[in-house]
Amino acid sequence: MSSYFTRALEELKPNSEWAVTGDQYSRLTWLDKNQSKPTEDEVNTKIAELEAAEPTRQVRVIRDRLLAESDWTQNRDVVLLNDTTWQQYRQDLRDLPASASFTPSLDSNGRLDMSSVTWPTKPS
Repeated sequence: MSSYFTRALEELKPNSEWAVTGDQYSRLTWLDKNQSKPTEDEVNTKIAELEAAEPTRQVRVIRDRLLAESDWTQNRDVVLLNDTTWQQYRQDLRDLPASASFTPSLDSNGRLDMSSVTWPTKPS
C-alpha cells in the first residue's frame, strides 16, 4: 500500500479531513464532518487503480519533460534544416501512450523501466 494509501484517500475524498498513522485502513481516523469515510474496499480499489496507472504516469512525466526541452525548435524565429524531423519527433512523443506497443513497466524500485518503452529518437 505505502504511498498509494494517502493518494487514494485524497482522490476518493478531495479536501477531506483525516489522520492516519502508517498506511493501514485500521489506523485511519476520519475527522471530516462533511464527507463520509470511504470503505476499506473503496480505498483498496483506488490503490489498485493508482498502482496500475503508475507506469503510464511516469512515462507522461518524462514525455512532458522531453516535449518542454524541445519547445525551442518550434519558435517562429528558429530555422532548422531538419524542422520536419523535430515536428515528427514531438508528434511521436505526444502519440506515445496511444501506441499499440505501449506497455510500460516499473523496475523493482518502483521506477519506470526505460527499456519497457520505445522512445522516439531525438533529432540531432
